[in-house]
Amino acid sequence: MSLNLLELEQKASLLSADERAQFVLFLLGTLEPTDSGDIEKEWRIEAESRLAEIKRGEATLISADEVFNNVRRRLS
Repeated sequence: MSLNLLELEQKASLLSADERAQFVLFLLGTLEPTDSGDIEKEWRIEAESRLAEIKRGEATLISADEVFNNVRRRLS
């Protein structure tokens, strides 16, 4: 992992949850093709559906730390 990426991860961890979510959306947007059609609408629908599941208590939540630790373990 490059030093720049490590620095970015450290700085990102200092952001609020809302700011991290906005940053993730920005990063995802950089990975999608520019001719993605109505993908933004589809993602909004999916996000609203997932939020509703959380509010109803139907979703199992996993902390970001646990998710990233699992990813790091799998990649190393």
